[in-house]
Amino acid sequence: MEIRLILLDFLFILYINCGLSENTFYSAKLVHRFSDEAKAHHSARVLKNGAEIADSGGAGDAWPKRRSLDYYRRLLSSDIQRQKLKLNPQFQFLYPSRGSATLPLGNDFGWLHYMWIDIGTPNVSFLVALDAGSDLLWVPCNCVQCAPLSSSYYSSLDKDLSEYNPSGSSTSKPLSCSHQLCEFGLNCENPKQQCPYTVNYSSDETSTSGVLVEDVLHLVSGHTNAPNMSVRAPVIIGCGSKQTGGYLNGVAPDGLMGLGRGEISAPSRLAKAGLIRNSFSLCFTEDDSGRLFFGDQGVAGEQSTSFLSSDKKNLTYIVGVDACCIGSSCLEYTNFEALVDSGTSFTFLPGQVYERVVKEFNGQVNASKSDFEGYPWQYCYKSSSEGLPKIPSVTLKFATNNSFVVHDPVFVIYGTQGAVGFCLAIQPTDEDIATIGQNFMTGYRMVFDRENFKLGWSHSNCQDLSEGDRMPLTPSADGTSPNPLPTTVQQNAPNAHAVGPAVAGKTPSKSSATCQQHSYFTKFFFVMLLALQTYILHKYAL
Repeated sequence: MEIRLILLDFLFILYINCGLSENTFYSAKLVHRFSDEAKAHHSARVLKNGAEIADSGGAGDAWPKRRSLDYYRRLLSSDIQRQKLKLNPQFQFLYPSRGSATLPLGNDFGWLHYMWIDIGTPNVSFLVALDAGSDLLWVPCNCVQCAPLSSSYYSSLDKDLSEYNPSGSSTSKPLSCSHQLCEFGLNCENPKQQCPYTVNYSSDETSTSGVLVEDVLHLVSGHTNAPNMSVRAPVIIGCGSKQTGGYLNGVAPDGLMGLGRGEISAPSRLAKAGLIRNSFSLCFTEDDSGRLFFGDQGVAGEQSTSFLSSDKKNLTYIVGVDACCIGSSCLEYTNFEALVDSGTSFTFLPGQVYERVVKEFNGQVNASKSDFEGYPWQYCYKSSSEGLPKIPSVTLKFATNNSFVVHDPVFVIYGTQGAVGFCLAIQPTDEDIATIGQNFMTGYRMVFDRENFKLGWSHSNCQDLSEGDRMPLTPSADGTSPNPLPTTVQQNAPNAHAVGPAVAGKTPSKSSATCQQHSYFTKFFFVMLLALQTYILHKYAL
């Protein structure tokens, strides 16, 4: 409904200001979300998706009668939900009840970062891997094929890992096949049965499968002007009964928290519920510790670059790199697109870019190239008795004139007498898209600002935001908010100059000759907008 009104307002503005009223008139029909016409479109869509709308109870019978109590209740519920999205969130930031700290657990767990989270009622603790490259939060559950959960299998654990039992949690609810977040709902024999899921990951035929449930994630609020509060947030959880590949070998024995942009991810659910701003941050220190904060939109003055829409669904965090620099030497033909992925330990570059980067690095580093058995990197070097030589930095340059500097792009190899060598921790990939892994993020507070569609970064010691290194709460020196709500222009075109709604309504006067020059384009644009309205009505039954 609101989308159609916005489009009509736009048509009307062009109609008045360009003087087209003399010979052209455009109109569009307004359809209420609970009208008979919208009901017919919705029923047709449900039938197409295979859900039941028979006389015995379905979408048709659930449609509210005009001016009934249910009718007004649904309108009010929708209004309240919209207010949650428009107004300030309930909390400045949230973090798991077990703490914001992430844990590096070394080779036992595949060199990833993990954190303890509590799920369900009563709460049960899980040690989940953190992965910005996927969406689903899943944990071992009703196991048919899972990794060992006993601490005796892992040298870095002092207690057994947990297995989730939906029937043991009073707040657990099965997600049905008819739910909008059930990807495989069309494959269900009955829309009321529990939604199955399968997620295939890119490495070593690794996957998880099971069924989806809704339960609560236990969090703690953080705010500089208020005491911390306990928060129980409803999230979608994968009850993972069967794992394959790396998940059977200890990479994520107790589950994984996907931090991607899909609607099913935990950050998405928290933002949609109005608990936080639609953003989160990850921070990794030199000693491999780190922090995770939901709702963090970074600090004033941080550098940033816009996310790209390379995957067409905007579900992953992809950025465009204009050039790579080694030390002070910036290389030609080293532009690429890259996935920013906390679930990948090291960084991968497309083949041709990789060759130019390692050639320049090899020419600048003052050390003898060597091979170290068992290490996967191709460019490794011996260290001298005096220690490591000066390591040239690796810099990623972006179109916004911002630069991401990796001061220590190497992996140091230690022997019994200390450091014996080092390797440039970059690997080639056959893919067109590079991967920026955890090793490049070290020493930075990485802000995945989904609300403003950008990646931000600033140097940080990764201390708790409630103790320091906080987000700014006061206006900046020029009187503007450091974290303004995005305008429509910012959301649709991250690199465009944003114009506030009040300003956009005051269109500068134009001569009739100027409008005449654009009349054919305007008419074509009108037709396309009207077609878009028809599509929206049919698809979403507004």
